[in-house]
Amino acid sequence: MLNKIAVLFLLCSMSLAAGAGEVFKWVDENGKIHYGDVLPDKYKQQAKKVDSAGPDVTDLQRMEAEARNAKEKKRAEALQKSREEKTEAQPDPAPAPAPQATNECEEQMSRYLASLACFDKFRNANARGAKPEGVEECQQVPQPQGCLPKPDSSDRPYLPGAP
Repeated sequence: MLNKIAVLFLLCSMSLAAGAGEVFKWVDENGKIHYGDVLPDKYKQQAKKVDSAGPDVTDLQRMEAEARNAKEKKRAEALQKSREEKTEAQPDPAPAPAPQATNECEEQMSRYLASLACFDKFRNANARGAKPEGVEECQQVPQPQGCLPKPDSSDRPYLPGAP
């Protein structure tokens, strides 16, 4: 029984080695590039054999690549450090001042909603942006900051597993 398994294994490995033969590259009449071990007859004249072993890399090429990699890594670390220092040096931007009176909030919100309603008739089909005519006809009003009350914890939707 053990001999049969060994013979079967040997035959399978030989068939795999035979199957890993030549690989060809050819271009069809539509300009599409094809690769394969079975070459159609009409492309035999133009087909080229592909070296499937891959490129051989010399020790010098390997060392040059490692040096480039180390240089790029140092550059990336320096850039990251520079970004971190820049963000630490800059103070957080001051929040937009909240409107003083409820009437002021209502007025800002009313102008904002009117602006949105005006632009609605100029929205593109995919709702990402407006047609140029909308900019000419409608006034763009930024969304008011600090006017909406923060939702009460009981107003939040239930999320399973949330505290």
